[in-house]
Amino acid sequence: MDETFWRTQLRDNFSIVHGKHDIKFGGEWIHSLNAQTFRGFFTGRYLFDSVDGFIRYASPAGPGGFGPNTAECANASFTIDTFVTSTPPVTNCPAGTSVVGPLLFYEQDGLPTGLLNIPPGASSITNQDYALFIQDKWQVTRNLTVNYGLRWEAQIFPSTVVPPSKTAYGQYLSNPNFPSDGTEHNQTAEFQPRLGIAWDVRGNQKSVLRASAGIYYAHQNMLTQVGSITTNGVQQFLLGPFGSSNIAAGTDPAPVWPGDLKSNLAGLQANSGVRVFSKDYHNPRVYVGDFAYEQEIHPSWTAYVDFNWSKGVHLTDFIEAEGAPYFFNGKLQPAGQFPFLGSLFVTESEAKSLYRGMTIGMRKRMSNHWQLEWNYVLSEDLDNDSNERDPFTDRRLFNTALVGGVVVDTSPNGAATYSFSDRDERHKFNLYSYAELPHRFIVNTRLQAHSPEPITPVSGFCTTSPTVAMPVFIPPAGCRNSTWKNNEYISWDWRVSRPFRFGERYALTPTVEMFNTTNYRNLVNPLTTTALFDFDGFIRQGEGDPRQLQLSLRFVF
Repeated sequence: MDETFWRTQLRDNFSIVHGKHDIKFGGEWIHSLNAQTFRGFFTGRYLFDSVDGFIRYASPAGPGGFGPNTAECANASFTIDTFVTSTPPVTNCPAGTSVVGPLLFYEQDGLPTGLLNIPPGASSITNQDYALFIQDKWQVTRNLTVNYGLRWEAQIFPSTVVPPSKTAYGQYLSNPNFPSDGTEHNQTAEFQPRLGIAWDVRGNQKSVLRASAGIYYAHQNMLTQVGSITTNGVQQFLLGPFGSSNIAAGTDPAPVWPGDLKSNLAGLQANSGVRVFSKDYHNPRVYVGDFAYEQEIHPSWTAYVDFNWSKGVHLTDFIEAEGAPYFFNGKLQPAGQFPFLGSLFVTESEAKSLYRGMTIGMRKRMSNHWQLEWNYVLSEDLDNDSNERDPFTDRRLFNTALVGGVVVDTSPNGAATYSFSDRDERHKFNLYSYAELPHRFIVNTRLQAHSPEPITPVSGFCTTSPTVAMPVFIPPAGCRNSTWKNNEYISWDWRVSRPFRFGERYALTPTVEMFNTTNYRNLVNPLTTTALFDFDGFIRQGEGDPRQLQLSLRFVF
């Protein structure tokens, strides 16, 4: 990706201190310009079912299952029977077998049409962000402080380069079931009240109660915005995805590895893949509440408890609305309503989340040359999507009900899949300590641990039509994120240092550090479903970092 990002920012704040009030108000303007050429999947995205299948597919063409016309024949239990070479449609699989691979999935983005004098992937878009706020810190009494205020924000999205009526989906804009009007709606009603209190309960500075509540908005990133501006079927379009069954049937082409499918066609193309923003899109909104109490239990020692509640609505999610059913206008819409499009990927805001957590802990302030803090967190993190990291995958989980031969969800807006979040860590423990030992040795130690995160056990997957953009996973009813990964985490780290001073201007400090002292495996398992179709940006899996010892020498002058 080639990118140049320009940002201009103006902001000013004013303060007025009057009696028991400390009032602040101000505003901010941010102008962002992002000029880039994004080449995502321009040379194709291949997914193979096995290493052997990939090697055969990538080999020079030959009989016996080599080259791009390789077909993998398997029986009903998906056991590979043989590989054959056949020009589609494949008809020479043995009796009782069918084509299952080896190329499971292919798509290519950024194909030009010649209708617009802008290279594929190229864009220059702007955002305007505005904000105004007013707040007051009110010292009600000697031991009670109240903070309250209001903040307003607005995000002005870029305009389209191609009029929506001229795009590949323009013919469907008058269809009330089409989920977009081709534009990105500005977000101008983001009012965010906040309230907080701090109360020294007995007025002796040994106990304090804190509470806060507020509404917060998140802004949409420019990369998500630009996809709906460039991938419109005019500047560029998405080709595919193609699956093994359609390639074997000859209805979809097969690329020659490591090449791609060049497009020499001009004009709007049937089966173009496009991206749009939902006409009902809203920026994410989060309601937050917190209640905490801290009590001194011994000189320098305090104990505390903290309750946190956070509810997210209008969270961004990404759905396929041509190759799979989708909810719009208050009901389930069937797939295949827009046949000129091969794929209709929609950025919408139907996801939701809920976090509830309780933290208990103790804190020792620095005294007698050492300090310490520990805490334990019991929490529950729920949502119906967890998809903001992967803008290329429709991860909705449908119930197994069949309507007209198509798998559909029987509850609106993914309610049946409202379950544990991908990031849910039910139990967490942290301990930190710092000590100044005799002979000027300094010791730091840290212990961190958390329980495993959830994962969805997938019983299988299917596509609801040949043009579905991504596989729609079909788990048993109600099982989303119902089992646990093996990625529990425990790490004990420590550091010992000893400064040697030379006069008032020089110091030499050797340090010994060890990480993961117990050499716990700490498996890195970021997957949310099966690895094959996961594209959430993580590139590391398997064993975590082993025990490590680090030596360093620091010279200060």
